[in-house]
Amino acid sequence: MRFTSPTRLPAAPDIPTVDEAGLPGFHISNFRGFWAPKNTPRDVVLKLNGAIKNALGDPTVQKRLRELGQELFPPEKLTPEALGEMQAAEIAKWWPVMKAANIKAQ
Repeated sequence: MRFTSPTRLPAAPDIPTVDEAGLPGFHISNFRGFWAPKNTPRDVVLKLNGAIKNALGDPTVQKRLRELGQELFPPEKLTPEALGEMQAAEIAKWWPVMKAANIKAQ
């Protein structure tokens, strides 16, 4: 789900984007993913990924997620590699902010 997105939410098309509301570039996303322990065999990761993609491809599941205001990623973004890229991009984006604010894990 995008809370502060450069595009309007399909579930709430009348709500302006943050850019339109006067805060350009303030884009924060909330995403979910499935992670497996480090060194999980590739065939196990691919089997899990296939089951997840299959579930997310079900029209009933898609309908319910949309009713809950969730956005669905396109199939090409439902891969372990795409999740890793997204996670790396989020870390690169937010690490400097966390460092500057002296935020530390507890």
